[in-house]
Amino acid sequence: MGSRSLGRRTRGQSTLLLLGLFLMLWRPVPAAAADRDPYLFRFGLGIHGVYPELGYSAVLNLTRHSALQGTFVYNDYAVIWGGKYMYRYYHQPTHNLYLFGQAGYFAFYDNTWALVSSPGFIGGLGLEFTTSDFVTNLKYNLEVGYSTVGYSGGPPGPGLVYGWGIHFYLF
Repeated sequence: MGSRSLGRRTRGQSTLLLLGLFLMLWRPVPAAAADRDPYLFRFGLGIHGVYPELGYSAVLNLTRHSALQGTFVYNDYAVIWGGKYMYRYYHQPTHNLYLFGQAGYFAFYDNTWALVSSPGFIGGLGLEFTTSDFVTNLKYNLEVGYSTVGYSGGPPGPGLVYGWGIHFYLF
């Protein structure tokens, strides 16, 4: 009687083992994991400036081409905050060209020390680059655009603005 229950147990274990092997072979497993897309849902923190002011920034890459950026500048002469959409249309290993549009609130003193306090928009062209041999997660950018409200310390009214930034992508 003892050998009969031992036979059933080994038969049951063999059946489970064969069933497990069959299920593993039935569902194909990829041969190698694909490389992670370097742009998909990457989040970066850093600094970003609109000449001559400098503040904090966070970037979230949504796809290979699209990204969202939030900026916040606060000092004695300016308060600027807003959101930016970036569309990367030219990709190279060391640099990307992108178009951007930023909507936000701008409060600063112009060159006549008059306070400008208004919602506004900046649209333009940017260059994002990296020194992949140094730190691959560190990205730099330079921008030139047209602002509907001007810039801190500049002439009153709309005009050209320049921007820059450094972001470290955490993941």
